Amino acid sequence: MKKIVATIFCALMLCGLLLITVGTTKATELDYERTSYLTQVTPTIDGQWTSPDEWTDGAETWIGTNIVFRSTWDGDMTRWIVEFLTDTTNNPGDYLQFCIDPQQWGGSEPELGHHFMLMITGHTELTLFSVSDGEWHYWDGSSLEVEWADSLSASPTSSTPHWIYELQIDRASATLSWGDPWNFLLGAFDASNPGDGLQSWPPTDPDVPDEYGVENYSVEPIPEGLTFTVMALLTTVSILVGYKYFVKRKETKT
Repeated sequence: MKKIVATIFCALMLCGLLLITVGTTKATELDYERTSYLTQVTPTIDGQWTSPDEWTDGAETWIGTNIVFRSTWDGDMTRWIVEFLTDTTNNPGDYLQFCIDPQQWGGSEPELGHHFMLMITGHTELTLFSVSDGEWHYWDGSSLEVEWADSLSASPTSSTPHWIYELQIDRASATLSWGDPWNFLLGAFDASNPGDGLQSWPPTDPDVPDEYGVENYSVEPIPEGLTFTVMALLTTVSILVGYKYFVKRKETKT
């Protein structure tokens, strides 16, 4: 009977580990991997939290303690909100940078037909970049449907007005084929604090796609209360309890 219980216990632990890892792809930059969940509340792209629950269906990812972003998806749409909590001034030198590797090509430098970049500069202009000779160059991007807005506003994240960016990208409109999952680097620069440089996720070189992170997709809504972190913690506890059980059994037999 004890052997059956032990076997079931081990199977449950294995299932727990599989639950954490199924549907994910190894990040190009170690430990930089996140998941986008199904959109539950379609956001209004106006550069602010239009309602308190507008972005609660997206998992938070932090860049240090200054920037937090979330994403959701449905169909071909990928939607993003980026909050730069410490950027509270309107400076023409501010920018948001979004480097995209839609098919996880990787590489030591961006390549034509493999990578592209979006930049929002001075809170007024969206510019798209393609690649030529391993360097970013202006691209008219006429086929890519991007809706965006930003504003200096308060939010449920912080009551102090700060810069909030919202983007919606129709992946089906991209010239480059866009897969699931895909790789990216997201960063922002506050010109009033130039010493901080580009603060990004991952904190790597935007010109090296091998160092981007991974955007995974879940066909489910974001878990309520039971997050992957909690699941990992429960699995760890299960392993420790199981180890203690087997050690105790061994000591009893001897």
